[in-house]
Amino acid sequence: MKDKDFIKKMLEQYEVPQAKERDISNAIQMGQHELYKLVCNKTPFKYLITDQLKYISPLLWATQLLAIILIAVLFVNLESPYLEVKKIIFEITPLLSIFAVPELIKSAIYGMSELENVCKNSASKALTARLLVIGCINLVAITIITAFVSVRYALPFSQIILYSLVPFNIINSINLIVFELFKVRSSFIAITVSLCMVIIMKIITDLSFFTTISEMTWGVLFWITTALLIADLCRFMRSMENKEEYIQWN
Repeated sequence: MKDKDFIKKMLEQYEVPQAKERDISNAIQMGQHELYKLVCNKTPFKYLITDQLKYISPLLWATQLLAIILIAVLFVNLESPYLEVKKIIFEITPLLSIFAVPELIKSAIYGMSELENVCKNSASKALTARLLVIGCINLVAITIITAFVSVRYALPFSQIILYSLVPFNIINSINLIVFELFKVRSSFIAITVSLCMVIIMKIITDLSFFTTISEMTWGVLFWITTALLIADLCRFMRSMENKEEYIQWN
């Protein structure tokens, strides 16, 4: 205590000069310059991609592998390839989407949205990287399935891929709509919605009109469902950006 009083009295003997505004500004600029040399301002997008890739759920990889294996098994011996290919592809491809949307919205599911919104890399950037990774995984699986069927039964690649992408687009679109409208924050509910859609797709393939759908109609369905999926993704991304702006201003 005595030492504290002695130090206080000693400091009171000296007067600290008032700093000039120019010197304060120069000191701040020098500090900022040194800080910028140590910390990268922007994370390269390729690093965001690799970071998201590391944390993709094993269940997503498992569904892709399961779909490919099922296609390989079910397409061993087909009596009427042209008719049966449509049904099998339309039934199996939706399996690729079961964990796609839950994986995309896992920040909200696990209550980490607010924390992600204040990180260096915004939630919208992380979501874009995650979306690109999941989309590429799904498209690679669809391409493998389509190529296998096309080569085995000498069917047009472009024709078969339509049978794959139409149900894929529909299920992902409906999942995103359900997520936004009902504020779903449970992976169980999201997966249940996907499984219900898979069952509905199975029921559709058993209807008499399914095998009579023309190739032109498949093409129209593809463009309509693709436009719907893109619109849902844009709306979803915009809602994430609005949440970021709200957090920044509050």
